[in-house]
This record gives sequence, C-alpha cells and structure tokens, in this order.
Amino acid sequence: MSKPLAYAKELQAYHEQKLHAAVWAAGEEIKKELGEFPAPFAFFVMGSAGRKEQIYDSDQDHGIVFKGEDDRHLPYFLTFGERIVTRLEAAGYERCIGGVMASCERWCGSAEKWSQQLEHWLTEDTFEHVRYVLTFFDARTILGEHALVLDLKKQLFAQMERSPHLMKRFADNTGRMPQARNLFGQLLVEQRGEHQGALNVKEQILFPYVNGMRLLALQQRMMATSTLERFAALPPGSGFEEAERSFASLFERRAYWIKQFSSYKYIIPSQLTKEERNDLKTWAKEGRRLYETIQKIVEAGGSK
Repeated sequence: MSKPLAYAKELQAYHEQKLHAAVWAAGEEIKKELGEFPAPFAFFVMGSAGRKEQIYDSDQDHGIVFKGEDDRHLPYFLTFGERIVTRLEAAGYERCIGGVMASCERWCGSAEKWSQQLEHWLTEDTFEHVRYVLTFFDARTILGEHALVLDLKKQLFAQMERSPHLMKRFADNTGRMPQARNLFGQLLVEQRGEHQGALNVKEQILFPYVNGMRLLALQQRMMATSTLERFAALPPGSGFEEAERSFASLFERRAYWIKQFSSYKYIIPSQLTKEERNDLKTWAKEGRRLYETIQKIVEAGGSK
C-alpha cells in the first residue's frame, strides 16, 4: 500500500472514530437529561462526511429524521441535535454557517415532515431548494434506523420518475465550477489576494468528480453515497475506469498533502514537483471530461 493511500485510510478512520464518539456521547447526555429516545430515528451526516471524503476537520453537515409526531418529539430531537453540534464543535468541527445541522428545524423532523419538505423542494425547484436536495442525497446514517433515510431517497427517485425535468435542474445547479486549466493546459491559480499563486484543489479539481458522480448516481438511482462507491457501482465497461483511477489517485494525494500545506483547500503548484504538477493537470482534465460526459448523458435522458 502506498504512503498516500495508507494515510488517506488513516484519516477516514480518524474522522469516523471522532464522529461516532461525539454522537454516542451526545446520546448518553440527552438520555440522562430528558430520558430515553422517544421514537425510532436516524442521525445522518452529509457533505464530505456523508461521502467519507473528509480530509481536515470540515464544518458540520447533518440532520435527524424520526418516526412519530413533530409536536410531541421535535423538541427532544432538536435538543439532541444541539448536543451533537456542541460535541462535534468541541472535537474540532465548526458549526455550519448555513445552518445545515440537526439542531435546526429544516434538518430535523418527523418522517412525515421530511417527506412533505422533500416534495416541496422538488416541486418548487428553485436553485436553493435543488441545492438542499443535492445536499441531502449524500446523506449517510451514523446512528439509528438507516431505512428512514433510504425511504426518503426512494421518494426522491419516485418524484424524479414523475418529473424528468429535475435531472436538468440538478445539472444546472452543480455545473458552476471554476476551471482548473486554461486553453493551453496550464493550471489556473489565484491572481491576487491571500491565496495568490494557489489552486483551489477542492473546487477546481475535486468537485467535477464529486458533482459528476452525484448526478450519475441520481440518474441511475444509486443509493451509494461516496464518490468511490458510486464509481464501483457502475457496470463493467462503463467507460469511466480512467476517471475512477484519477479520482482515487487525487483523493490519496490530497490526503497526503495536508502534511505539507497549511490549507486543505489550496495548493501552491510552484511548491510541487514537476510530476505532481503534471498529475494535477491530468486530474483536472479527467475530472472535466467526466463531468461533461455525464452532463451529456443527463441532457440526453439516457445511460452511457
């Protein structure tokens, strides 16, 4: 096993351990304070945590869905959500500025309320609502009944069957990514400001893979949440093998780079070896090609 791959696996295990420990501790705290959980529930994470792609201690993205009535059980689970937020914050994960946390009512509610909210987001498909749906689609259950989250994703797929135009709305929402290379194949870095001379690896190189494979997972009704799992779910001969290898290499190297750079988002190409700069160009090219191919599949309404 290569050093970057070994370190990437260590990082993921580290984040999973911290996450589970914080949620378990919050659960024990709330049970002592308010009694046992009043209804079956699922606590889930989204974003890079949902995709098992955390590198640094990223901000929090999570929610709760429970069986039962909002009037009776919502105060309990909102308090539980706040306890989780506090524990994760103490563990080094910042609160989400946008409020995508189980302590906020938009992301904490009964299965019935979640169902109604998801239908509203899909019916009133504004840019913001579509972004909420895409965020939720990366949800991964950490504690509780996984079926509660799966049922909501099944509802999403059913709505997509009735409203085929949603795929185009999803594509429109995720396609706004900055380019990583210019027409001559050179890396595009920040020209001014505190990150002058740096490349935003997350947005310019990683996101085309993540956003592209999320689109394909939606189009093919996959339940897998991580980008690598979504690649693995494709049938043999899908034509995405090179993109899968590129993403795996990028993910490994990005995890290893945090030992060298103070920021997990920005990399200064001039501080890399020639081989590493060439790798960045290759990853950028493959990621953009992947996204554009998937975008064409979505627009055509078929499969590759």
